[in-house]
Amino acid sequence: MAIAQANPEEIAKIRQQMAKIRQSTNWNDPAAAKKANAEIQKLAQQMTGGNSLPVQFTDQSNDTNSKPANVNFELKSAVTQANIVAIADRFFKRSYKSLDAVSKSQYDQDYKVAQIAKFSLEAVRKLTSKGAAFITFGNDHFVACVYLTSAVKAFPSDTLCINNFGAYLRTIDSTAISIPVLLYANKLFSKSPVILTQLGYSYDELGDIVKAESYYKEAIKANPDFGQAHSALCDLYIKQNRLQDAIVELFAGVKGMGASYMQASQNLGRIQQNYNSNSGSGDSKQEFWGEARKQLNPDDILAPLVPEESRVKFPNFPNCAKVEDWLEGGGYSSAVASYQSFHAYLMSFSKQFLEIHQQKPGIPADAILRDYPNERFALDCITEMFANFSSQESKKYQKSIDEIIQRVNDAKELYIKNYADYAKEYAGCVEGCSNEYCLNECHRKYCSKECPNANKFNELLRQAYKDYRSEFSALVGKQTKLLDDLYAFSNPWLAKIESPYWSKIYAYEIKRVALGIVGNSYGSYPQPFQGLAHNNCGEDCSIYVNPYPEKPDEVNKKDPKGNECPEDSKHVLHLFFCEAALTCEYWEIGCTEGVSASVGRNFGKNKSTTIFLGAGLEAGLGAVGASAKFGGQMTLGDNGSVDGGFRGSVSGNLTVPGAGKNGYNGAESEYNLTVMGGLTTESYKVSTKGFSGE
Repeated sequence: MAIAQANPEEIAKIRQQMAKIRQSTNWNDPAAAKKANAEIQKLAQQMTGGNSLPVQFTDQSNDTNSKPANVNFELKSAVTQANIVAIADRFFKRSYKSLDAVSKSQYDQDYKVAQIAKFSLEAVRKLTSKGAAFITFGNDHFVACVYLTSAVKAFPSDTLCINNFGAYLRTIDSTAISIPVLLYANKLFSKSPVILTQLGYSYDELGDIVKAESYYKEAIKANPDFGQAHSALCDLYIKQNRLQDAIVELFAGVKGMGASYMQASQNLGRIQQNYNSNSGSGDSKQEFWGEARKQLNPDDILAPLVPEESRVKFPNFPNCAKVEDWLEGGGYSSAVASYQSFHAYLMSFSKQFLEIHQQKPGIPADAILRDYPNERFALDCITEMFANFSSQESKKYQKSIDEIIQRVNDAKELYIKNYADYAKEYAGCVEGCSNEYCLNECHRKYCSKECPNANKFNELLRQAYKDYRSEFSALVGKQTKLLDDLYAFSNPWLAKIESPYWSKIYAYEIKRVALGIVGNSYGSYPQPFQGLAHNNCGEDCSIYVNPYPEKPDEVNKKDPKGNECPEDSKHVLHLFFCEAALTCEYWEIGCTEGVSASVGRNFGKNKSTTIFLGAGLEAGLGAVGASAKFGGQMTLGDNGSVDGGFRGSVSGNLTVPGAGKNGYNGAESEYNLTVMGGLTTESYKVSTKGFSGE
């Protein structure tokens, strides 16, 4: 009984059951094959949610030696557009109900866009192309299904829509249902190598080897350079042990880029294995490696070869451990120099290569040059194959490097933007400073942002450089393997060419490809990098966390000095006709009333006691007064010295009366003539205070 709808878990289980049936069935037994086909058809109906077009599997092979048995797939009726639309509608309904809310909303929007465009060819092809992308890159085939089936229902006469839907059916293991869809696509356009190869795949998987081979050949007929058809036909011939046909299709598939390096290597290994297992049977059928026309000695295939002087050896590419050493320590400049040296040799080799190809074979005029078509064809395929593989690896590497460099450039732009902002803030802060503390604090604030900004960029740059080193190391490893395999594949064929003319040409051809493989690494070696970010903040950002410390007041470092006193000042206190005088160096007490006498003491530098005795006069007129003293004096020093002589002084003052207090301001001139000191004169500004006789 058919299941109306199947969820993803049920579909996965059904697929496992199909795979188990295919693996466990003895396809040489017609009854077992018929039973297996019936079970697979029933499971396919359960997975697709309804009955497929009426199909019938019948055993058409009487050759029991053929493995697997040819199983003929026949349609009971011609495929029509209505049949295809019905299949598409059934798959659409099942898949649309299985979508999650997000996928369903996105599909509804895309479908509405196509609907607004009135399902034009361009709009419908956008739907089918999006479905094809989901097959390749998505993880939910139901999403791909709703786009593909919608395109088929909207434009069932478009070959691309029908082909993509058929490819989808093959992807989800609905191989039987894919055949009528692909047959209808072929009906729309019978010269498409893609559709013809898809049909060949489907018939091949269902065991109809005859039809599979027929469709593969039809695809090659439509496009002789379609590599996928050649590679598929190579697989089919290997299953049938048709080794000579298989090796021809192998190289044709490689030349047309229809097989990966791994697939080509595996197929060549399978050919060798099949030959070894059948070599003792004496079967001359397709004796590809026979004595007469042997193309390849299986004992030599992919075997290590004896090193030759002319063989290109892969160089050692030293890498600096740090980006600083690469940029600032001479690593990059050394890489550039190495590349320039290699490039110079490559130019000289190119000149030699052209000269070799321009040479003419040294044979007699009436002789015919042996062509070696099989060996040359094999070497052309091998050299082209490895040149393409090396180029592909180089492109993959460059794609990864471009992503790394873009990451660095994005980080660089962000760093420069932040740096400009921080520098602007710093300049504004400095403009308002009037002391050293303010300048230091502005610098701290600037570095608290710029330091982590630079460190973050430098850390990303160092990681990017590590990623580059890893990618380049992987590239060198892959290119080294390709170089070794180039010689392993080509040298056995080159050894078969006995002609000096052809062998030299192809030896140079092999070396040309070998240098190209090495050159793909040399060209990728000198990788420029953005320099590290440098500033005056350093790398330790923790020191800028706290505000700049203020300095404490400095201790007064001036030497202590004594109190200063003006040397030309004198303070006088009057007590009627007596007075007391005081200067910075001495004091003196005396009386003047006709006779003048006084005693003074010098407590300055010259410590001594002076006694004066003489005559004195005082006179006044209103507020103005004057006095004079003349007489002898004797000075007794504290150190025991004695000095005597004559002394005279004249003073004037201006009396300003006050209420109970009077002050005297004036000047005094004094001269001394002594035995020890000679003649000296002194002038004083006098500040007088005291009481008058009134």
